[in-house]
Amino acid sequence: MMFPKDSTVHAALSTSFTSFESLLGDLGARRHTGFVEVLHPGYNGVLFMSEGEVVNAWVEQEDGRGTGKVAARSVAERAADKNGTINVYASSPDMVLLLHRLTDSRPLFRDLTSAFTSLDRLVAKLRDDGLTGYIEVEVGSGDKGFIYLSGGEPVQIVYAADGETLTGPAALDGIMRDVATSDGTFSVYAEGGRDVAAEVTASASPEAAVEAMPSAAEGRREEVLAFWQDVLASVEEVVDGLAKRGRFLLAFKEVLVARAITYPFLDPFAAEFEYAAGHIEFDGELPHDFSKALGDCLSDSISKLAFQLKRTDLEARVRARLEALGVRHAPVIDRFNLLDELQEFVA
Repeated sequence: MMFPKDSTVHAALSTSFTSFESLLGDLGARRHTGFVEVLHPGYNGVLFMSEGEVVNAWVEQEDGRGTGKVAARSVAERAADKNGTINVYASSPDMVLLLHRLTDSRPLFRDLTSAFTSLDRLVAKLRDDGLTGYIEVEVGSGDKGFIYLSGGEPVQIVYAADGETLTGPAALDGIMRDVATSDGTFSVYAEGGRDVAAEVTASASPEAAVEAMPSAAEGRREEVLAFWQDVLASVEEVVDGLAKRGRFLLAFKEVLVARAITYPFLDPFAAEFEYAAGHIEFDGELPHDFSKALGDCLSDSISKLAFQLKRTDLEARVRARLEALGVRHAPVIDRFNLLDELQEFVA
């Protein structure tokens, strides 16, 4: 994966003479938003920073790729090794957030060839599907480009060719020009997508496979809603088993109102989100912070109820009830990085 950079903050700092801890401290104090890259032969590690906080990490090395907390530890460890290089780049908050969401993307289709697949048609199809993800383009003898999409719309393009890295419209022009004159391959990845390559018969044409691709955004929406519906219903059952029926829902709605300034889409009076009788209803596409919002509200609700009911054991009871749920929803929790939200109110 190539990371779009708006500007360079530090270039080619030596790991032999740079205190990585002090560097991150300085970036935190300056509320840096962008990427911190650590390079060694055969190793590329990147920290994603938003407003001075590390929000994710991505590592690519000879034995594969990794993301999340394990990757972040790896980056910090390699930054302490000698003879490496550190680069710091600034980027827009929207781009950092998008790439944070795409680090664990799943392949929708691999190695479509330009001989049979039009890149223009592929982009148009993904736009119609509202896909959030990216197209990885390989041209000729190794030039590589990435077209990043959010809700189907291309939001950034990066193209590395002939020793030069282009971004934006110039990158798209370069990709289209070179694909037209050289052999190219396209692989499509989506946030929370599924690998449909294995589902396409050997006789199906690549164009037919592109047309058959599902809407990844809709699949993500349904899986995330099902997860949180199960969480809320489970916590509600625990609380209402200790108090009068409806006690959880009352406290939860009070917290939603209190949190409406931060998360307006959860405001009960806006009628966009509704939880009742064990079911979630939500109109429209899920906001990027939907899971964080529900995690925060549920954490507040449990703390509020533990105080009101004078039940110091409430969190332990909730934790015990959600253990089985965590196992049942493990693929979804992993795919959409929901572990932090789940642990927020059961830790």
